[in-house]
Amino acid sequence: MYRNFFKFNASLMLALSLFACSTNQLAQMPTQSNPPDMHTSQNALDWQGTYKGVTPCADCEGIATQLHLSADGIYALSTQYLGRGNKVFVEKGSFTWNNQGSIITLNNLNPNATPTQYQVGENQLFQLDLEGQRITGDLATHFILTKVINMPIEDKKWQLIELYGKAVKGSAETHYLWLMSDKHQVSAKAGCNTMFGGYELKEPMRVHFKQLASTMMACENMADEEGLAKVLGMADNYTIVNDVLSLNKARMAPLARFKLVPTQD
Repeated sequence: MYRNFFKFNASLMLALSLFACSTNQLAQMPTQSNPPDMHTSQNALDWQGTYKGVTPCADCEGIATQLHLSADGIYALSTQYLGRGNKVFVEKGSFTWNNQGSIITLNNLNPNATPTQYQVGENQLFQLDLEGQRITGDLATHFILTKVINMPIEDKKWQLIELYGKAVKGSAETHYLWLMSDKHQVSAKAGCNTMFGGYELKEPMRVHFKQLASTMMACENMADEEGLAKVLGMADNYTIVNDVLSLNKARMAPLARFKLVPTQD
């Protein structure tokens, strides 16, 4: 009987010793927090780029706002108070993300004078109030900046090679079309004069040139210039195939064709 009692006590002591050792080892192991949600605006969205909008203003027609976010954490903020002159205010600095990877804060700005926090969404930035909350109410949509997404026709130089089905002789310096997305302005040439104006792009592949004007130098051959000016006034859509751009009117044959000019590195 005593022998069994001693065996039981020995077994119990061994079990308690092993349990204490195991507990000590667990206590020394580093604790792990729950893994963060990997699907955040910061790492799941293509947030880098330029955002634009016109936000409400208490004593002006609106604040034209442009905010560029770089992948290296640098921002460039441009604001213009509409109806109060043409001056554009530019601020640059770094921005930081919150722990949830959903909101950015523009550093080195006075939050009482300039909005500094934005919630990052799909191709949109939602301006937040001083408490870091989304703005609600009837004017909520006016506090949204929309990402500028360039169409494939923009920010490229296109050399004019054909007008109304006939080949055009020229170079990328004398015969070209160039749509600049930052100002939504077009520059075109088909000889010695430069044409300029505005443009609008809409999906799918719709284009409209407006308020076109031209320099007034006397040129030896004005046929190409007159032809291109007429094309820009008529075109309502475009197509791009194998780096060849066509300006079209409805479903008619191409009014003009251009080839992509390679960029100089």
